[in-house]
Amino acid sequence: MLEAIRKHAQGWLAKAILALIAITFALFGVDSYMRGDKSGGMVAEVGDVGISREELTREIQAQTDRMREALGAAFDPAVPERADFRKQVLDSLIERKALLLDAQKNKFLAPDAYLASVLAQIPAFQQDGKFSQQRYEAVLRQNGRTPAAFENELRQGFMLDVVASPVTLAAFPSNTSLTQIARLVSQQREIAWADLPASTVASDVKVTQADVERDYAAHKAEFTEPEQIRAEYLVLDKASVAGGIAVSDKEVADYYAANAAKFGRPEQRSASHILIAVNKNADAATRAKAKAKATELVQILQKSPERFAELARTESQDPGSAAQDGSLGSFARGMMVKPFEDAVFSMKPHEIRGPVESDFGYHIIRLDGIQPAKLAPLNEVRAEVVDELRKQQAQKAFADLADNFGNLVYENAQSLQPAATAAKLSIKQSDWMSAKTAPPPFNNATLSAALFSAESIKSKQNTEAIEVQPGMLVAARVVDHRAARLRPLTEVSAAIETRLRAEQSAKLLAQKGEATIKTLEKGDETGLNWSSFKVVGRQPFAELDAAGIQAVFRANADKLPAYTGFARPDGSYRIVRISRVVEADTPDPALLASVASGVTQAQQRADMKAMLALITAGQKVKIQPNAIEGR
Repeated sequence: MLEAIRKHAQGWLAKAILALIAITFALFGVDSYMRGDKSGGMVAEVGDVGISREELTREIQAQTDRMREALGAAFDPAVPERADFRKQVLDSLIERKALLLDAQKNKFLAPDAYLASVLAQIPAFQQDGKFSQQRYEAVLRQNGRTPAAFENELRQGFMLDVVASPVTLAAFPSNTSLTQIARLVSQQREIAWADLPASTVASDVKVTQADVERDYAAHKAEFTEPEQIRAEYLVLDKASVAGGIAVSDKEVADYYAANAAKFGRPEQRSASHILIAVNKNADAATRAKAKAKATELVQILQKSPERFAELARTESQDPGSAAQDGSLGSFARGMMVKPFEDAVFSMKPHEIRGPVESDFGYHIIRLDGIQPAKLAPLNEVRAEVVDELRKQQAQKAFADLADNFGNLVYENAQSLQPAATAAKLSIKQSDWMSAKTAPPPFNNATLSAALFSAESIKSKQNTEAIEVQPGMLVAARVVDHRAARLRPLTEVSAAIETRLRAEQSAKLLAQKGEATIKTLEKGDETGLNWSSFKVVGRQPFAELDAAGIQAVFRANADKLPAYTGFARPDGSYRIVRISRVVEADTPDPALLASVASGVTQAQQRADMKAMLALITAGQKVKIQPNAIEGR
């Protein structure tokens, strides 16, 4: 529960700060960003607003980067090349333009005073508690941004928020539906299972050479190896430049003295609480009952404050802190939900206050201690100061190096060595790669398009120095090339036969499993070796994976025993017998809160989708035939 409280407060704040840092501050009107970038050739038009190929490419790259970061090793590099993915990105840009046009039509425009007030409230831009122009500009520089587009993007965010707010604020599920969903989620089922191994149908699996040849002819694209290249390349990045900069002790001392406020630790407070949980969407009677319970506990503690730990263990509905006598540990401002935080930071040590209402319910709070703000000594923050000074000095050094790097790459088109020597870089070699499977940095859309172009492959000349991410330039040249080729049947025949046998086995086994289930439903259970009974919930476990759990809880359990079946990863077919349904007496408050959040978000998404469709339909949308082709 403590984690939920912290996430509730930190999530929106952190995202807002990161979003604002990621954009820059200019002060020019709405029209410039509504018209779109005309430089890259229009791939679509929404009303009189264009979407350029360059804009689409940037958005595809941005979404690809987010997917790669979120999925890690599970990221499929082929996804960004798929037409459905690229169409989805284009559709999202069209919807965004349509929303902005609708906002502009209804004059939902952010005034300059709004922009100034937003800037003034961002801690990252503050010094001594006030907005600092110098610090603001430094933060932008550190993030590789210029001040040219800040108001454009900030105004867009404001406009989109205003247009979307009726949808996001109007979604609220009924308590009855939430309770029903929570009961279903917490439902358990008693099961046993029996497996039909693939060997039971092995003798019926027949794959001929003709079958293999037909499959090969029908799926030649799958057996075609794409065009591949090997490349040599240079990477000039700001981080490496910064790492090579020497910073003197005097520079460190001077910076620390001039920016002492940056290195202070804010005041922290330690507190304990007793939570009487209640859903924020609960009816008035339910909330009143919870508040009355919390008030009763406050009255007990006013007479016997020494009982706080005891009551936290026995009465608090926050399991995490209840086990710790109610302790939430230490935290600074911005880490808890606002009503809770406001109370804690206005209390005196050992004071007990409550009930304090938040989205989680009613809190009885005890302030356990105060750790005053303090300035960190130089020896503790020296590394941070050195890093900051290196970043600042690296800005100019990198700009100078980048100009010379780009010139040398261009002037010596047949070799990267002159640029490598001048910048003191080592030429790197790639492995064989295709456009769809290129690893970083070649997965950058602009670099990939340049390197895999017919001209680069033929001439083996350097690409220009391309910025693959802020503060990182890459130049490359093709050193070896393989044309696309269809692998011969003899090379893939064994793999095709193995796949066809597996597919045929799975089909036959599923048919046998379904026939067995029909026999079971008639009361005949002979010949099956059932496991022992087990009560299961909706969480997968060793014997029942996600597909198995899904099958068990999708089965109609109105008449018991009920039967269902599913294919397993090892090629067998598992038949499951459901003998009992275990319903939860009272849904857990934390589960109800989680369900409420999920249902509300689902309603918001559905409503937003409907609103987007309506607004977009009101605009004249024109998409070029080749809009999602190429890079």
